[in-house]
Amino acid sequence: MCESLGLPLLEEAGSEGVRLNATAGEMLGAARYASLSAALRPLAGERSAASLELAVRRARAGEPSELVLAEGTRALFVPHGAGRACVVLAPALTLAADDAALQRRALATDRSARVSHELANALGAIAGWARLAKEGARVDEALDLIEKSAETAWSAARTVLGEVSGQAAQASDPSVIDLSAFVDEAARLLIPKALKKKVTVRTSITPGLCVAGDRSSAWAIVWNLATNAVEALPTGGMLTLQLTATGPLVHLCVTDNGPGMSEEVSARVFEPYFTTKRSGTGLGLAMVKQAVGELGGTVLLESAHGKGTRFQVDLPRAAHAETPRRRVSSAKRSSGVFLAEHLDGRFLVLDDDAALRDMIATALQMRGAQVVVASTLNEALQDKGPFKLALVDLLLGDQRGDTAIARLRAAGSVKAAVLVTGTDVPRRLTPGGEPDAVLRKPFELQELFERVAEVLGRERAEQTAAG
Repeated sequence: MCESLGLPLLEEAGSEGVRLNATAGEMLGAARYASLSAALRPLAGERSAASLELAVRRARAGEPSELVLAEGTRALFVPHGAGRACVVLAPALTLAADDAALQRRALATDRSARVSHELANALGAIAGWARLAKEGARVDEALDLIEKSAETAWSAARTVLGEVSGQAAQASDPSVIDLSAFVDEAARLLIPKALKKKVTVRTSITPGLCVAGDRSSAWAIVWNLATNAVEALPTGGMLTLQLTATGPLVHLCVTDNGPGMSEEVSARVFEPYFTTKRSGTGLGLAMVKQAVGELGGTVLLESAHGKGTRFQVDLPRAAHAETPRRRVSSAKRSSGVFLAEHLDGRFLVLDDDAALRDMIATALQMRGAQVVVASTLNEALQDKGPFKLALVDLLLGDQRGDTAIARLRAAGSVKAAVLVTGTDVPRRLTPGGEPDAVLRKPFELQELFERVAEVLGRERAEQTAAG
């Protein structure tokens, strides 16, 4: 995309240093530089070398960011293969906010960055509430909100894994959404972060206000505006979340008494990857603008230096809400499997991820199974079995799970096996290592028991037919 637009492009090329396209060479006066930060120093202006290095490190780690350099030149730092980064340079107007087509393309080309943003928010809420629970504070509320945040992370991970495997992401069904409940939930999820910064969060929520559309879009609006405000506030600041309605519109107002923004910053806050934070991604408010558009609404920003910031989102009001229910990912499926069915016999769980291994083992043990756990194939082979079923992770250090299954079958310790994976199953599997079922990560316990019941049921059917 950058080449076709004729923009200056700098890319890390291993031992070759930094490679520049012709446009960048003309702009920077050289064909090669030892590092990206060295190449950008002539344009850095007031930016320090540390700021440049931080942006480069983030891009190498897979996190895009942007810096504004001298004379309005914008440097977009993006991932460029494993552990490398590249930089696209653009004059102030080249990627202007009014270039809608280019903005849409820029946002669409990095869905993984947006999913990472959602995951980071969800995991941040989980970590914050877990800390409060460990301190003995509001334990029941903490467990409830940890579960809800985990569902958000689960859904986001499903999205990015679907894109990695080439499967179309499942769109959430349009529905009537209780926005009042969303605002209240967001305020509660913010409590750990707000307590840490001694920020006061106040709410004024008219109950039962609803909008129609995609649930993830509605949540993106509420959560990103609220978390952005808390992060921007100084210690002791105040955030107000207000939800009201007039006629056919619902009004969400997010107001803080923080330092406010300059006109220059206010004009660009909705641009993808634009950020004034040292550790920001520049995606939160871009996601808000996109989500507001998807729900048929408008967003207005009012801010000035020393006078705080106010975002007002106006959305079409829906007539009524669905019957309140627990949020369930569209990827989950109901089945006739009785999840409390007793499991007898010995099971093997082979996974080098201790947390996942122990979770699977505990879930099986709660159904009565005798479980042997192992982190390596050699460790698993120490137990001769036989095992009724083996659950084997696809990536075991430097060895694949299908190879492990083949070895276990050859040793006579296992016959049936489930391959657990967060990626596509390779087309060419080790002979004898073909799984009886595949369990895709991340998964719910319901899916785990469904796969187990599916394989064991097939085994029983085959035994009955043979007898």
